[in-house]
Amino acid sequence: MTTQACAAGHSPSSTAPEAPPAAATAAPAPAAPFTAAPPLNGPNDNTPKPAADEDRDIVKTASLTLTAVDTTAAADKATAIVTDAGGRVDSRSEDAGSSSGRAHVALVLRVPVAKLDKTLTDIKGLGTVNTLEIKADDVTNQRVDLDARITALQTSVDRLLGIMRDAKDPDALIKAENALSQRQADLDSLRAQRAHLGEQIAFSTLNLDVYAENFGGPIKQYHGFFGQVERGWDGMVGFASGAVMLFGLLLPWLAALALAGGVGYAAIRLLTRRH
Repeated sequence: MTTQACAAGHSPSSTAPEAPPAAATAAPAPAAPFTAAPPLNGPNDNTPKPAADEDRDIVKTASLTLTAVDTTAAADKATAIVTDAGGRVDSRSEDAGSSSGRAHVALVLRVPVAKLDKTLTDIKGLGTVNTLEIKADDVTNQRVDLDARITALQTSVDRLLGIMRDAKDPDALIKAENALSQRQADLDSLRAQRAHLGEQIAFSTLNLDVYAENFGGPIKQYHGFFGQVERGWDGMVGFASGAVMLFGLLLPWLAALALAGGVGYAAIRLLTRRH
């Protein structure tokens, strides 16, 4: 009702139409459509994605030292255990021992990572365990980085092959060939590194050292007449060596006794002259 009274009070000579209130009649402007930012790990993002905890890549290395009565037999049994587990022997070295050292067999074994624990348990039963060390290295980031670089280089190689296929200019073709040679060499190198890393992940390294219980090498065998001659010679050399060692052991005592005897003899002579 108040609105009608105000409208009747306006002058009829006013010809300009009254503008309607903007706030009351103007429709709100449509909002701009919202566009979400692309995810960081979207299809066009080449950033290596971190691996989940269950997908971690671990390189395991174990070092085991044993003492056994027969080092060769223990090493042979350890080799059989590893072979039965699907592993292999990378290297083996033997030392027959001597009078100043024990016989020793050193093995570098590769064991499937899933069977490492059982293999260690079986090998530990071959002798007395002296030391055991197991080391685990997480190489997940290295593996992810290699995979990403290989993918990027493969894409670059494919692109260069396409350029060479469509090239009309000889200079452009030569440049593409040179670039392709370098990229292909880099790609082959990365693939070799990736294969080596994958092999380290799949097969754990076991460094096994087996020592004899006592010093000394294997017993020498003598056969035939000349063998007995050699045995006699070795016995004589051993006796002479033992005699020399015994003389060296007694030499300080003999020197002390000689010195004491000389002092006593001189004292007796001196007393005899006085009387």
